[in-house]
Amino acid sequence: MARTRLTARSALAALAVLALAGACADAPAATPAAAPAPVVVTAPVAVEKAAAPTVPAPPAADLSTLPVIDLLHVVPGLPGIDGLTQRENADPSLGRWQTVVVVRDTAGRVAPAGAAVGVVPPLTLEVRTTLPVIDQRGRWLRVMVATRGALPSQDVAQTNGRSVWIDSADTEPAGTDWSIQVDTAAQTITVDDGTTTHVLPVKATGAPGTPTPHVPAFLVGTRWLQPGSTTPRVLLLSTQSESIDHYDKPTGTAVTAIHTTTLRGAGAVSNGCVRVGDDVLDLVWQAPAGTVVTTVG
Repeated sequence: MARTRLTARSALAALAVLALAGACADAPAATPAAAPAPVVVTAPVAVEKAAAPTVPAPPAADLSTLPVIDLLHVVPGLPGIDGLTQRENADPSLGRWQTVVVVRDTAGRVAPAGAAVGVVPPLTLEVRTTLPVIDQRGRWLRVMVATRGALPSQDVAQTNGRSVWIDSADTEPAGTDWSIQVDTAAQTITVDDGTTTHVLPVKATGAPGTPTPHVPAFLVGTRWLQPGSTTPRVLLLSTQSESIDHYDKPTGTAVTAIHTTTLRGAGAVSNGCVRVGDDVLDLVWQAPAGTVVTTVG
């Protein structure tokens, strides 16, 4: 009521000012004064305030019953990447391209808050699990994973190019300025470190029967030193052969990699790996985990 009275007083004061102004002005000859416009006083409206809705917790998942999403396992039901590419970082100080580091076991889901199909661990082959981000919906991140959805002999279309949705609360933000492209026709590798683009020759790529996978891959972060072998230095990729189920018997995998070699064969002769010289690997060795590697040609 106090506000109503105050509003009414203000309205009356305004009318008084108008009346005073009219009294001071010259009166028009033979024209009756116009009636003042009615003043409408709006009564205050009481609105009940409600707290902002809280972000719902992700649906519970028993991680102990789920398969591990990593290079060593085949996990059916993983979504593809649907043509999506690595997102640019909202914080460029982390690097141009968005990645995340998994800090604890987290459910890998088929959709934001959807069914869990596996568990993404914080370590992959003893290095921190670092994944490229290709989509984001609120707290949910869609990430590329280094896991086969099926063996080539089962369904080659499901072998590589897999993704899952994970809860960002289980990650740390990261990034990379690097990107890499392999051209199997030109037998070159293009390395962009964010400031300089290098186009360099490769020694070999996949043979016609065992081609280098032409789906987006990423550097897992594993760097192997194997002196005395035919692959002295190895950078593991997230993709595996699309024609061989297993050629590394101890791990049961058919992983691809960028590596140096003592073999003399050149051109399209490998089982899918990209063979390079020491000078090339010296450069690529510096690229952070989560750097995307595409293959054309």
